[in-house]
Amino acid sequence: MPFEEPPFIYVATVILFLLPCSLLFFASIGLIRQERLVVLPRWRKYMTMTALLTAGVSTIVHLVWNFSWLRCGGSPHGMEAGPGLWQSLSCSLLWTWIIAAVLGLFGRGMVRSPLLGWVVSMYFVFEMVYLLQFD
Repeated sequence: MPFEEPPFIYVATVILFLLPCSLLFFASIGLIRQERLVVLPRWRKYMTMTALLTAGVSTIVHLVWNFSWLRCGGSPHGMEAGPGLWQSLSCSLLWTWIIAAVLGLFGRGMVRSPLLGWVVSMYFVFEMVYLLQFD
């Protein structure tokens, strides 16, 4: 495809996604440790588990969206990228991110901080991939 980005941008995207993935890992470990130390109310435990699951799905959707968007030419100089899978994933990308952010507020202790850090890091990754694809 003539608009495809150079290979280094895909490597940089994967490296950028290590931050949100590591924060999700630490949030999961925090939930496991918290279950041993403190008895959480059932609703809070389920909200936190749902937030972690939604955040994981959102991360995967975001990664697929970025690869598709870059494959279709990205958006150099503010132009629209070519048609592709990224267009159909845009709505689910936004909503899974919002749902995970809201549900992450119900977390407690060692789970809430990494989840809220995940929200910020996902926005950071989104912006950094956009900046990296410029000429």
